[in-house]
Amino acid sequence: MKNKIKEIARRIEPELIKIRQELHRYPELGIELPKTHEIISRELHKIPGLEIYEHMAGGSGLVGILRGKCEKGKTILLRADIDALPVEELYDCSYKSEYPGRMHACGHDGHAAWLIGAAKILAELKEEWNGCIKFVFQPGEEIGLGAQTLIEEEHILENPNVDMAFAAHGWPSVISGQIGIARRYAFGCVGSFRVKITGKKGHASWPEETIDPISAANEIYQHMPSVLTRKISGTEPKVFSVTYMIAGNPKVRNVIPQSCEFGGTIRATNSKVLKQIGEELRKETEAVCHVAGAEYELEINTNGKSVENDSVLLEGVVKTSSEILGKENVYIIEKDHLGGENFAEYSSRVPSVYLFIGIKPKEEEIPGLHSPEYRFDDNVLAGAAATFALLGYNGCMGILKGED
Repeated sequence: MKNKIKEIARRIEPELIKIRQELHRYPELGIELPKTHEIISRELHKIPGLEIYEHMAGGSGLVGILRGKCEKGKTILLRADIDALPVEELYDCSYKSEYPGRMHACGHDGHAAWLIGAAKILAELKEEWNGCIKFVFQPGEEIGLGAQTLIEEEHILENPNVDMAFAAHGWPSVISGQIGIARRYAFGCVGSFRVKITGKKGHASWPEETIDPISAANEIYQHMPSVLTRKISGTEPKVFSVTYMIAGNPKVRNVIPQSCEFGGTIRATNSKVLKQIGEELRKETEAVCHVAGAEYELEINTNGKSVENDSVLLEGVVKTSSEILGKENVYIIEKDHLGGENFAEYSSRVPSVYLFIGIKPKEEEIPGLHSPEYRFDDNVLAGAAATFALLGYNGCMGILKGED
């Protein structure tokens, strides 16, 4: 089967490159992606036997369902995110973004293209496998939307019930032609916070007559890292990062302001740790403001979920990927990753594995994700499509868990 899949992938490679580059020219944001939807829909309607559901996820989501020769096999979900970013593209290419201030700077155009490729491959071979495969094209990932709506309102994990799910990201630190797979956490739990401290403004020459909100904010900022090392085990991956602070007027330098606001992100692999970080921030803010005599507003979101790779599926996914790319080109990543991805909505409900597909040409350094100079290596599309196709086949046939 792997040879048939690889042969089809090589044949359709030019087509996948063309699709990817067309998607790249029309990057769209959020969940309403009319041009992106048009392109993907057009390609899906070319695939014989594919059931197509459109305008999903509260916007421009699409789901294609392909059924094998009989229904006794398993049901597999393969997902690609399809939205872009509000970034002005600086990388010059023939298919450069035609929308000012918007760019596929996270490679979702590539994700969509390789999933279309997997659907094309498996459709040609549908008489050789059993079960059902759902191809999910999800908008809104960059703003944390799409996945929950698809699952809770449109029930894509049901009818038939999904047994396992897979997704992948084009990864700039992994060499093209290789795949890295996290042993545990492909992505962490993502939380956020906003703190506004209100003091008493006054002349900077007489600080004793004021309540300085900047001083209180700085004390919280300085204390939090040490608080976390004492309250949470050092073996737990965690991040507390202040990403903005706003106070005062840069043109008025002799006034201590009335208020100071700061905020940022918190990350962990364990949702309990994420919530504990939020609680420690609440206690620290309350204590500092009490001593300073200041008032505060506090918003904390600790509802994020992690993308934890299923330990039972992991070995089968490594073997399957190796059948396409070779054993020397597939490896386990031992370090947990604290980025965020709402594929967590799927992985928290069904056994799942998330892959990092290399897009870095050998001997070449390329910009990271979300960079205005980000670029995607089209040479990886055929291999990625073939990998997804074989994951779908092996999953449906029970091979991933050794049930064949």
